[in-house]
Amino acid sequence: MSITHEDAMKALQAGVAKAEELGIKVAIAIVDDHADLVALIRMSDARFLFLPQAAQGKAMASVVWGQPSGNLTERASTPLLATTNASVYHGQLFYQQGAVPFKSNGKIAGAVGAGGASGAQDEEVSRVVAALLGDVE
Repeated sequence: MSITHEDAMKALQAGVAKAEELGIKVAIAIVDDHADLVALIRMSDARFLFLPQAAQGKAMASVVWGQPSGNLTERASTPLLATTNASVYHGQLFYQQGAVPFKSNGKIAGAVGAGGASGAQDEEVSRVVAALLGDVE
């Protein structure tokens, strides 16, 4: 499945609306099934400069391992996850709560990550975005 820029923009707008509803400022990243960046936004006045990279890193981790990034936190230092992150992804994967994968036709099609609030709030925003792009468990 290819994620169109039109679909990505609509989904990001929904994510920003959800963040505003929650009273938070976040960055939101959408990656495809190869963990390549499709779209990224950082809300105005988001607190930290690294939030776009954090959102993208969470989304990448989620799509690489096919599960919410928060499920990976406890296993982040295991040899498989740590080596994959260091050797293949050059330390770009963030194993912290805030991203979820989405499917199309039963296959992982991409993931959405958010960063800037609590892990639970980041994931809540990501779920809204991902639900507009595919099926979310």
